[in-house]
Amino acid sequence: MDTRQLLLATRLAETLHFGKAAEIENIAQSGLSAQIAKLESELGFRLFERTSHRVSLTEAGQAFIDQARTLLGSMNNTILECRALAENSRGVLKLGFFGDAAGELTHLIFTLFQQSNPGIRLVFTELSMTNQVQALISGKVDAALIRLPICDPRLELDVMFDEPRVAAVPANHEMAHASILTISDLIEQPFAVAGEGAPTEWAAYWSLGAERHEACRIGAYVQSIPESLAAVAYSGAFDTFPLTATRLFSHPGVRYVPLADAPRSSLALATLAGNRSPSVRSLRRCVTDTLESSLSCIPEARRCEVA
Repeated sequence: MDTRQLLLATRLAETLHFGKAAEIENIAQSGLSAQIAKLESELGFRLFERTSHRVSLTEAGQAFIDQARTLLGSMNNTILECRALAENSRGVLKLGFFGDAAGELTHLIFTLFQQSNPGIRLVFTELSMTNQVQALISGKVDAALIRLPICDPRLELDVMFDEPRVAAVPANHEMAHASILTISDLIEQPFAVAGEGAPTEWAAYWSLGAERHEACRIGAYVQSIPESLAAVAYSGAFDTFPLTATRLFSHPGVRYVPLADAPRSSLALATLAGNRSPSVRSLRRCVTDTLESSLSCIPEARRCEVA
């Protein structure tokens, strides 16, 4: 028995679905099934009842999973504490960002952090659509500025602000000349969709999956904003972006058109759940202070409270 098996078992207990659990843990479904079977064999009792239609916990399985969650939580907190000690408690903060990060607030947040923490070295990593969550889970980054929705209980999400979304339209398409569009205008168009590894709910949100209630037409699979812009400009795909991205990412083959009825886009500071290291606490304070003083730098943004 190892911690990876415990983690897989707790994930399956949360989802009660082999496919969903395998997707979250970035493992093949067959591999997940094999690991669960191996764990059950080592334990000498079944954790899960499986039928062709459903997965459920046995009574013994529920008791085991409860203890496994406690053990994994304690181990994770210990690792975070020891990692901080190994880095001289406040020596390094590894930061991830995707796309437009926090727009015009990005520089203000990190400048304030540097001024408040002159002894901490900031290390930055650009994230893609497909590795945002795994970078945090693996410890590659300690905190990240990412767009929601992200639904993962391993992460703590401090929502900062929300803002309107726009449509990214091929410049040679008739809709590029519209002053405003609606979801119904885009619903039948092919979309640039986040590639394999991106959270399902995240990929669906940007391609209007909730509004469509079915899979969209695929114009291209992409992993970054530049790849999406290229797909829009040269492959006839469509996409939706937060308003901030329109000021930071321009392309001669793409036109940004306001969307009248799309749900607003939220930005969050993401960390591992339970991470209370001094540097992360300081970063949260810097985010709060910057939002209070400078949110007006982001056109049409609305404040969301940071925990």
